[in-house]
Amino acid sequence: MPWPQYKLLSMSVDIVDLAKFYATPLGQYVQGHLAQSIYDIWSPPHGDVLLGYGYGTSLFSDVWPDAEWQFLMPAQTGVMVEPEGLAGHVTLVEESGLPLRDDSVNRFIGMHALETARHVETLLDEVWRVVTPNGRVLLVVPNRRGLWARGDATPFGSGRPFSRSQLRVLMTDAGFNILRLQPALMLPPIMPIAFMQKLSSVDRALQLLVPQLGGVWLVEAVKKVPAPLKKKRRFGLAAGGWVRPVFSQNLPRR
Repeated sequence: MPWPQYKLLSMSVDIVDLAKFYATPLGQYVQGHLAQSIYDIWSPPHGDVLLGYGYGTSLFSDVWPDAEWQFLMPAQTGVMVEPEGLAGHVTLVEESGLPLRDDSVNRFIGMHALETARHVETLLDEVWRVVTPNGRVLLVVPNRRGLWARGDATPFGSGRPFSRSQLRVLMTDAGFNILRLQPALMLPPIMPIAFMQKLSSVDRALQLLVPQLGGVWLVEAVKKVPAPLKKKRRFGLAAGGWVRPVFSQNLPRR
């Protein structure tokens, strides 16, 4: 069966391409599948400050529609007109200078974040900075060995995928303890949507049997305090060099 008639650039992801993909039946399946996975990992926020980064405003708001969300979108991806109900809650930023105070976010969720980052370590440094001590981070990251990263018919085939070992090193060096590193999207994207929906039990079994073949990794981590020595050295080099956000509204500034 041929790949769906949808293409993305091989090395970068544009906000328009992302929006087109998530409007397709396959994109709706991905959104529903990941929303359920996130809901299974994290309990309802109960007043926590929630920050979404990358792309996924509709996905994240589907998880907890009544929660108070703020969304940051990286400048290299772009931003679109905000969905109904999110006016004033979406900000276009540079990954090297998130427009948030230190230790101001209880929960951070990133999707299409690491694979599109210009400098992954810099982005994770900023995430560490804005998350509260013992705050939680959850990242959705393309799996380098999975089938979803091996074609350009989905956004997970663009940018830079990661292996499980690479993610462990990155998160540890950035000052996080990994609590969970589990696969999702086990069924191949060339499968008909109707079959994928009916085979949810098979998908769950494959997560246990062949986790290395998942389309994405769900990485849950907690912020460590104090920062690792490597991070302290990077902060020292960057002192005084914060980058202003490209566009921001309704977010606290440093």
